Amino acid sequence: MRRLLGFLSALLLGFLPGLAHATEWLAPPAIYPPDMWQGRTVAVVRVLDKLDAHVVLLNVPVGQDMPYKSLTLHATSCLQRPATLPADSAAWLDVHDAHEGMAAFQGWMAVAEPATGVFQNPLYDVQLVGCAGDNVAPMPPPLAAVATPTEAAPVMDPAVATPNGQPAPSGAAPSVPPAAPQPVSPPLPAMPPEPADEGAAPLMLH
Repeated sequence: MRRLLGFLSALLLGFLPGLAHATEWLAPPAIYPPDMWQGRTVAVVRVLDKLDAHVVLLNVPVGQDMPYKSLTLHATSCLQRPATLPADSAAWLDVHDAHEGMAAFQGWMAVAEPATGVFQNPLYDVQLVGCAGDNVAPMPPPLAAVATPTEAAPVMDPAVATPNGQPAPSGAAPSVPPAAPQPVSPPLPAMPPEPADEGAAPLMLH
């Protein structure tokens, strides 16, 4: 069992350098700012007749009136998010009912926030489904190309060389050659014993 674990550990350590070199850097996706919109030429509106529960989709061209039964719908503009942003559409609509005493609607309707514009009518329910047709102003600018990040390679400094003669990476501490060994001083000779006082008279014994 220990031999098997040791073999697996050695195999994993052998693959790690290769995996490190095989790493590929991915560029972040180019995305439009969140306040960007794209103009379209047609507003798609869903109308519900509350009397017979009939639902119809109407393509209302921007700048034109679209009649439906007693309703008249007019779209001033229809905007949608570009492809790099979450899907959403908004249109400025004018909705009028020919029946006497019916309130008209004028304002923005948004797909993602249907409560922002509600046509209050006892006979019909009108909601925006989306935009269609050709692209018109406002036109989103082209997305800028994003450069792929690369791993910074060390800059070789020719002024600093490694022991094998190759230039060392910039910022690396210069390699200092080892100091030569200092000669060891020989031991000091032993001091000779002090000589006897030669000027003194010899001691005479009788």
